[in-house]
Amino acid sequence: MVTVWLTQTNVPAAALERMSDVLDDEERARAARFRFADDRARSIVARAALRHILGERLGRDPRALRFIAGPHGKPALAGGEVEFNVSHSGERVAVAVAATAVGIDIERERAMRDVRAIARRFFSRGEAAAVERDPSLFFAIWTAKEAVIKAIGGGLTIDLASFEAFASMEHFTPVANLSDYSVIALPVNGGYRCALSIRGQAAPVEVFGLDGNLHPLLPYR
Repeated sequence: MVTVWLTQTNVPAAALERMSDVLDDEERARAARFRFADDRARSIVARAALRHILGERLGRDPRALRFIAGPHGKPALAGGEVEFNVSHSGERVAVAVAATAVGIDIERERAMRDVRAIARRFFSRGEAAAVERDPSLFFAIWTAKEAVIKAIGGGLTIDLASFEAFASMEHFTPVANLSDYSVIALPVNGGYRCALSIRGQAAPVEVFGLDGNLHPLLPYR
Protein backbone atom coordinates (compact mmCIF):
# COMPACT_ATOMS: atom_id res chain seq x y z
CA MET A 1 0.00 0.00 0.00
CA VAL A 2 1.20 3.49 -0.91
CA THR A 3 -0.41 6.45 0.85
CA VAL A 4 -0.26 9.93 -0.65
CA TRP A 5 -1.21 13.07 1.25
CA LEU A 6 -1.86 16.42 -0.43
CA THR A 7 -2.12 19.77 1.30
CA GLN A 8 -1.84 23.48 0.59
CA THR A 9 0.69 26.01 1.85
CA ASN A 10 -1.52 29.10 1.91
CA VAL A 11 -2.46 28.68 5.57
CA PRO A 12 -3.10 31.37 8.23
CA ALA A 13 -0.11 32.67 10.18
CA ALA A 14 -1.37 31.06 13.39
CA ALA A 15 -1.52 27.64 11.73
CA LEU A 16 1.97 28.14 10.30
CA GLU A 17 3.28 28.96 13.77
CA ARG A 18 1.73 25.79 15.20
CA MET A 19 3.31 23.74 12.42
CA SER A 20 6.69 25.30 13.08
CA ASP A 21 6.52 24.07 16.69
CA VAL A 22 6.68 20.47 15.39
CA LEU A 23 9.97 21.03 13.54
CA ASP A 24 13.44 20.55 14.92
CA ASP A 25 15.96 23.37 15.18
CA GLU A 26 17.62 22.61 11.84
CA GLU A 27 14.28 22.58 9.99
CA ARG A 28 13.23 25.90 11.52
CA ALA A 29 16.61 27.43 10.65
CA ARG A 30 16.32 26.15 7.08
CA ALA A 31 12.88 27.72 6.70
CA ALA A 32 14.08 31.01 8.19
CA ARG A 33 16.82 31.28 5.55
CA PHE A 34 14.27 31.66 2.76
CA ARG A 35 13.95 35.26 1.65
CA PHE A 36 10.31 35.12 0.57
CA ALA A 37 7.34 34.30 2.81
CA ASP A 38 5.85 31.82 0.30
CA ASP A 39 9.07 29.81 0.26
CA ARG A 40 9.22 29.77 4.06
CA ALA A 41 5.60 28.59 4.21
CA ARG A 42 6.27 25.76 1.74
CA SER A 43 9.25 24.60 3.78
CA ILE A 44 7.38 24.66 7.09
CA VAL A 45 4.19 23.00 5.80
CA ALA A 46 6.11 20.28 3.95
CA ARG A 47 8.19 19.29 6.98
CA ALA A 48 5.33 19.57 9.44
CA ALA A 49 3.03 17.51 7.22
CA LEU A 50 5.71 14.85 6.87
CA ARG A 51 6.24 14.67 10.63
CA HIS A 52 2.50 14.46 11.35
CA ILE A 53 1.95 11.75 8.73
CA LEU A 54 4.89 9.62 9.84
CA GLY A 55 4.09 10.12 13.51
CA GLU A 56 0.53 8.93 12.94
CA ARG A 57 1.70 5.99 10.85
CA LEU A 58 4.25 4.86 13.43
CA GLY A 59 2.39 5.85 16.59
CA ARG A 60 5.18 8.20 17.63
CA ASP A 61 5.52 11.84 18.65
CA PRO A 62 6.16 13.80 15.41
CA ARG A 63 8.70 15.96 17.26
CA ALA A 64 10.76 12.89 18.19
CA LEU A 65 11.34 11.69 14.62
CA ARG A 66 14.91 11.87 13.37
CA PHE A 67 16.02 11.90 9.74
CA ILE A 68 19.21 10.94 7.94
CA ALA A 69 20.44 11.45 4.37
CA GLY A 70 21.15 8.61 1.95
CA PRO A 71 24.25 8.36 -0.29
CA HIS A 72 22.86 10.94 -2.73
CA GLY A 73 21.08 13.08 -0.14
CA LYS A 74 17.64 11.46 -0.19
CA PRO A 75 16.11 11.87 3.29
CA ALA A 76 15.15 8.76 5.27
CA LEU A 77 13.92 7.95 8.74
CA ALA A 78 16.74 7.17 11.16
CA GLY A 79 14.95 3.93 12.09
CA GLY A 80 14.12 3.00 8.51
CA GLU A 81 10.62 1.76 9.40
CA VAL A 82 8.98 3.12 6.23
CA GLU A 83 10.02 4.87 3.02
CA PHE A 84 8.76 8.36 2.18
CA ASN A 85 9.19 11.20 -0.25
CA VAL A 86 8.06 14.84 -0.35
CA SER A 87 7.49 17.32 -3.18
CA HIS A 88 6.14 20.84 -3.30
CA SER A 89 5.33 23.38 -5.98
CA GLY A 90 3.29 26.56 -5.99
CA GLU A 91 0.82 26.22 -3.11
CA ARG A 92 0.75 22.41 -2.97
CA VAL A 93 2.69 19.83 -0.98
CA ALA A 94 2.62 16.10 -1.70
CA VAL A 95 3.88 13.42 0.70
CA ALA A 96 4.12 9.72 -0.22
CA VAL A 97 4.68 6.90 2.31
CA ALA A 98 5.30 3.26 1.38
CA ALA A 99 6.98 0.06 2.46
CA THR A 100 9.22 0.19 -0.63
CA ALA A 101 11.33 2.85 -2.34
CA VAL A 102 9.02 5.66 -3.37
CA GLY A 103 9.26 8.98 -5.16
CA ILE A 104 6.68 11.69 -5.79
CA ASP A 105 6.73 14.89 -7.80
CA ILE A 106 4.15 17.65 -8.05
CA GLU A 107 4.51 20.60 -10.41
CA ARG A 108 2.38 23.65 -11.04
CA GLU A 109 1.76 23.89 -14.77
CA ARG A 110 3.02 27.17 -16.15
CA ALA A 111 4.02 28.76 -19.42
CA MET A 112 7.53 27.85 -20.57
CA ARG A 113 9.45 29.34 -23.44
CA ASP A 114 10.22 26.20 -25.45
CA VAL A 115 9.18 22.89 -23.93
CA ARG A 116 10.01 21.11 -27.17
CA ALA A 117 13.67 22.18 -26.94
CA ILE A 118 13.83 21.19 -23.25
CA ALA A 119 12.33 17.80 -24.07
CA ARG A 120 14.82 17.22 -26.91
CA ARG A 121 17.69 17.98 -24.54
CA PHE A 122 16.62 16.03 -21.46
CA PHE A 123 13.97 13.47 -22.41
CA SER A 124 14.25 10.11 -24.18
CA ARG A 125 13.57 10.06 -27.91
CA GLY A 126 10.08 8.68 -27.40
CA GLU A 127 9.22 11.27 -24.74
CA ALA A 128 10.64 14.13 -26.82
CA ALA A 129 8.64 12.96 -29.82
CA ALA A 130 5.46 12.94 -27.71
CA VAL A 131 6.09 16.54 -26.55
CA GLU A 132 6.88 17.54 -30.14
CA ARG A 133 3.41 16.34 -31.15
CA ASP A 134 1.64 17.70 -28.05
CA PRO A 135 3.48 20.24 -25.86
CA SER A 136 0.78 19.96 -23.17
CA LEU A 137 2.29 16.57 -22.26
CA PHE A 138 5.50 18.19 -20.99
CA PHE A 139 4.62 18.43 -17.30
CA ALA A 140 2.98 15.00 -17.25
CA ILE A 141 6.23 13.46 -18.50
CA TRP A 142 8.43 15.73 -16.38
CA THR A 143 6.69 14.79 -13.13
CA ALA A 144 6.83 11.09 -14.02
CA LYS A 145 10.58 11.26 -14.66
CA GLU A 146 11.23 13.27 -11.50
CA ALA A 147 9.21 10.79 -9.44
CA VAL A 148 11.33 7.92 -10.81
CA ILE A 149 14.59 9.75 -10.07
CA LYS A 150 13.42 10.44 -6.52
CA ALA A 151 12.32 6.84 -5.96
CA ILE A 152 15.75 5.60 -7.00
CA GLY A 153 17.44 8.25 -4.88
CA GLY A 154 20.17 8.83 -7.45
CA GLY A 155 19.68 12.53 -7.97
CA LEU A 156 21.78 14.09 -10.69
CA THR A 157 23.79 10.87 -11.16
CA ILE A 158 21.00 9.50 -13.39
CA ASP A 159 20.71 10.62 -17.02
CA LEU A 160 17.10 11.72 -17.60
CA ALA A 161 17.27 10.51 -21.19
CA SER A 162 18.38 7.01 -20.17
CA PHE A 163 14.86 5.86 -19.29
CA GLU A 164 11.32 6.46 -20.46
CA ALA A 165 8.40 7.17 -18.12
CA PHE A 166 4.90 7.53 -19.50
CA ALA A 167 2.46 7.60 -16.57
CA SER A 168 -1.14 6.48 -16.80
CA MET A 169 -3.84 7.44 -14.29
CA GLU A 170 -5.30 3.94 -14.55
CA HIS A 171 -2.45 1.76 -13.32
CA PHE A 172 1.29 1.59 -12.63
CA THR A 173 3.35 1.43 -15.82
CA PRO A 174 6.83 -0.15 -15.85
CA VAL A 175 9.60 2.35 -16.57
CA ALA A 176 11.43 1.50 -19.79
CA ASN A 177 15.11 0.65 -19.13
CA LEU A 178 14.43 0.67 -15.36
CA SER A 179 12.23 -2.41 -15.08
CA ASP A 180 12.47 -2.52 -11.27
CA TYR A 181 10.45 0.72 -11.10
CA SER A 182 6.98 1.76 -12.19
CA VAL A 183 5.08 5.03 -12.32
CA ILE A 184 1.49 6.27 -12.11
CA ALA A 185 -0.10 9.70 -12.59
CA LEU A 186 -2.24 11.08 -9.78
CA PRO A 187 -5.25 13.37 -10.31
CA VAL A 188 -4.63 16.79 -8.77
CA ASN A 189 -6.87 19.77 -9.44
CA GLY A 190 -6.04 23.44 -9.77
CA GLY A 191 -3.52 23.33 -12.62
CA TYR A 192 -1.03 20.86 -11.15
CA ARG A 193 0.50 17.61 -12.38
CA CYS A 194 1.57 14.87 -9.99
CA ALA A 195 3.22 11.48 -10.45
CA LEU A 196 4.22 8.66 -8.12
CA SER A 197 6.93 6.04 -8.63
CA ILE A 198 7.74 2.92 -6.63
CA ARG A 199 10.22 0.07 -6.74
CA GLY A 200 8.09 -2.79 -8.03
CA GLN A 201 5.35 -3.14 -10.60
CA ALA A 202 2.07 -2.53 -8.78
CA ALA A 203 0.62 -1.47 -5.45
CA PRO A 204 -2.68 -0.09 -4.16
CA VAL A 205 -2.59 3.70 -3.84
CA GLU A 206 -4.73 5.83 -1.52
CA VAL A 207 -4.73 9.61 -1.90
CA PHE A 208 -5.89 11.76 1.01
CA GLY A 209 -5.85 15.43 1.91
CA LEU A 210 -4.82 17.52 4.90
CA ASP A 211 -6.50 20.76 5.87
CA GLY A 212 -4.72 23.90 7.05
CA ASN A 213 -4.31 22.42 10.53
CA LEU A 214 -2.99 19.12 9.13
CA HIS A 215 -6.22 17.35 9.98
CA PRO A 216 -7.17 14.57 7.54
CA LEU A 217 -9.65 15.15 4.75
CA LEU A 218 -10.80 11.78 3.49
CA PRO A 219 -10.81 11.24 0.61
CA TYR A 220 -8.86 13.94 -1.22
CA ARG A 221 -10.89 16.45 -3.21
